[in-house]
Amino acid sequence: SLSSLASSVSHYLAMDLEIASEVDKARMKDTVPQIHIRRLEHVYDFSELTDQRNRYANLREEFKKLHGAEPDFIARAPGRVNLIGEHIDYEGYSVLPMALSLDVIVACGMRSEAHIHVSNVSKEVDAEDPTKPKYEAGILSIDPREPVKRGSWLSYVQAAYKGVLEYFMWKHRDNKAEILWPRQKGMNLMVDGRVPQGSGLSSSSALVCAIAIAVMHIKKMSFTKAEIAEFCRECEKYVGTQSGGMDQAISLMGEKGFAKLIDFNPVKAHSVPLPLGGIFVIANTVVASLKAKAPESKYNLRVVECTLAAVVLALALDVPKGEALKLKTLKEVQERMGDKKDSPLVVLEEKMHAEPYDRAELEPLMGVKLEALFKDNEDFLKAVKYGDANKGFQLYNRALHVYSEAARVYKIRQLCADDSKDKFQSIGRLMTESHRSCKTLYDCSSPELDELVKLAIENGAYGARLTGAGWGGCIVAYVSENTKNRFIEEIYRSYYKKNLDSGKFERSQLRDCIFPSKPSPGACIIPL
Repeated sequence: SLSSLASSVSHYLAMDLEIASEVDKARMKDTVPQIHIRRLEHVYDFSELTDQRNRYANLREEFKKLHGAEPDFIARAPGRVNLIGEHIDYEGYSVLPMALSLDVIVACGMRSEAHIHVSNVSKEVDAEDPTKPKYEAGILSIDPREPVKRGSWLSYVQAAYKGVLEYFMWKHRDNKAEILWPRQKGMNLMVDGRVPQGSGLSSSSALVCAIAIAVMHIKKMSFTKAEIAEFCRECEKYVGTQSGGMDQAISLMGEKGFAKLIDFNPVKAHSVPLPLGGIFVIANTVVASLKAKAPESKYNLRVVECTLAAVVLALALDVPKGEALKLKTLKEVQERMGDKKDSPLVVLEEKMHAEPYDRAELEPLMGVKLEALFKDNEDFLKAVKYGDANKGFQLYNRALHVYSEAARVYKIRQLCADDSKDKFQSIGRLMTESHRSCKTLYDCSSPELDELVKLAIENGAYGARLTGAGWGGCIVAYVSENTKNRFIEEIYRSYYKKNLDSGKFERSQLRDCIFPSKPSPGACIIPL
């Protein structure tokens, strides 16, 4: 019920998480570490080492074939699985992800010409035109003032490069010396990505982070992990995604053996040991997440709806109109709830209606046109237009999801340190609640995600939920370490083999389709 959820929100959101451990604080100030190619056991599990060493050797060989010389170094950044806390990072709330061993590695070298040559080791072909490679090679400008051309994987590489250089120039804005870009040396970058695209495991942010630290290393720049996470989050706007920051933060701050509670504004990471005896299994629907396809109807629309919910709720709380219109997140509104600050769900139920809001209701309430709130963001304006033409804006449901999901994050964090015998069931129950909320309140699930969650629970998982933005991609299930192999076999038989036999899936799509996951290290530079 709303009242019981409200009391739990009160307890968990009141927890003081401002004080990170000294170790966590030190890690935040560190830049990305260097781990020599001969020390890959510090990055990957022993069971993966032979495969990974062969992979790195192949990348070096392909680079040498193309450019006539060995790369100078390799940059690595992992994907992630979000255990709990979906679609709340951009609302300012904490999330609980862990880094994966699935990663993006980039071989890097200098070149004398003033441009950036980008290539990919993948031999996959384009789904729509098999005569073309899926990941075409390309030449990018060395001048970060060049606009990012969307529509290609290269746009993420250009966005990352632009993000690094723009941040560097901002930090040195008092230095008036002109940078002569045509005289700058260029670079060769060759990518090998193992994070499945569209899986909800953050392949795009892993690529952006890997390219960013590669550019930094080539240019001999040094920034803290927190700085890199922030400008990597910011630069993804160039490809049309208004990210909340979780994906970049965990890719950079991941730690072997620990999940991370990530706080925002400013970015902070707290190490969270996971209970012994339980393990998280990731299962891919093999249906690509549609987050980035027509984002005005999905991801970006949800951000717009949450912003509108924040403004409407603030006005209902008698926050002065000028102040209310500047609010961007539901967390900012919660901080203005006075003595009801610990009961946001109760306030929400009192102050907003569950039916969709439309322009005719919103504009008189706010006293401004909807477009005025988002006038500086073309992607948000497209989302406003879409919502306006399609049944309005689901403000109540989106806010209800955000406030209840924020409470679940802190509950699971506390359960991870609990000694009770039923903590595994309690963690699983919260994960399943999260999926239900994503499905019914945030409308970001899919039939395949729902099917996999149902199969996971029927086959003994403590709980399961979609992970990532949704609309396809992966689920994460929490299972007993003792039964994980049988669980994986049953899910393979009842989902993957069934779809393979029916012709819906091809065998080539099933690589890494289901696997147990352990927390892995974050991004690093690998000297050769």
